[in-house]
Amino acid sequence: MNGLLAEVPSGMPLRSGSELSAALGIDVNLAWKVLKICRPAPGASVLIRLPGDGALRILLEAAAGRGVSESSIEKVRAAFRAYDTLVSTHAGTRQSLDALLTNAAGAPTPIDLATRRAAFRANASILGVQAAVQTAAYVFWPERIDGQASSAMAVVRGMSRFQRLRPDVSWVIGRGRRTDHQANLYGQPFPEPLDAETARRHGGVPLVQFLSSWELPPVQRTFTPDGMAVDRIVGGPVGLQGSQSFFLAETMRPGLGRLNDPANPTLRLVVSARTPCELFVFDALFHKDLPPLGIPSVATASELGGDSLGYCPPKDRITLNLGAEVDDHGLGLDTLHIAELPRYTELLGSLCARLALNPADLRAFRVKIAFPPIPCGVLIERDMNPA
Repeated sequence: MNGLLAEVPSGMPLRSGSELSAALGIDVNLAWKVLKICRPAPGASVLIRLPGDGALRILLEAAAGRGVSESSIEKVRAAFRAYDTLVSTHAGTRQSLDALLTNAAGAPTPIDLATRRAAFRANASILGVQAAVQTAAYVFWPERIDGQASSAMAVVRGMSRFQRLRPDVSWVIGRGRRTDHQANLYGQPFPEPLDAETARRHGGVPLVQFLSSWELPPVQRTFTPDGMAVDRIVGGPVGLQGSQSFFLAETMRPGLGRLNDPANPTLRLVVSARTPCELFVFDALFHKDLPPLGIPSVATASELGGDSLGYCPPKDRITLNLGAEVDDHGLGLDTLHIAELPRYTELLGSLCARLALNPADLRAFRVKIAFPPIPCGVLIERDMNPA
């Protein structure tokens, strides 16, 4: 391709898509794509950028019309024929090869983001629901329980601009039961709603009014045969005019597991993404007076295999490479602003006020993912007994 571009008459170096577009008389987007594949790229990831058959034909016809030699044009054709052989041998289709290369080490993350955005749109259309933002925050602080040093935990979770695309959709917004790493019941079997009165009026679903839509969504709570609580939104108005934002908040004791427990050596916090959403934000806040814990790490995995990420051994995980990282936001809430949910820090501040906690005493860690695949689990893990 570089040989072809060298023969394009322009009177100047072709450094931008607009310059190549003007020189060849082709679409500027195609021109940029051609320039990108001529620049150094890591490994085979450049193959993701190759134009399709129709675009290649337009490019070569334009090059011939500008006097580029047939030998240079034929070299490009030969290279693309070799590429087509690679596709048919190893992947079957271009889309399949793109997926293989996107998940390869060193593949450019923007392609992965585009794939996840397309999956979000497809899943929203198929399932009939979508949300702008899904949030979850775990807050831990020290307490004395029965005269003994212990801890407590609050969980606040919710969705911004949740909307149905079909009126008959009934959608699960939460399910849970308190268990340890081996799925054994641990501590309180069920959390306590932060706003008991609002929860009572909504069948036990722990909704809170602050930041939720003025009219809370119609919800119901049921229990599975093995005792798991399942909260769901029932059918209702569709589209943006029928969209709602809602948040749920609960407390649980103890918050942290026992120290020096060989069966549960780490703290595992898992949030599942099961609703098509544009942005997923997972915060974990720890009071400065808690026992020291290890450096947080993050893992993301598909839950299509049926096992929750919290119980699944690392070797059995269907790992998803989403580029997720744990960001340390330090003490306080000031840097936890979410542009797509401007009053989010007010929600956390309101939670702290209800729990009589000073926000300045909380150290915050965050994982943020755009267009998370569904269903997937996001795990923040900390060593309970760091050296």
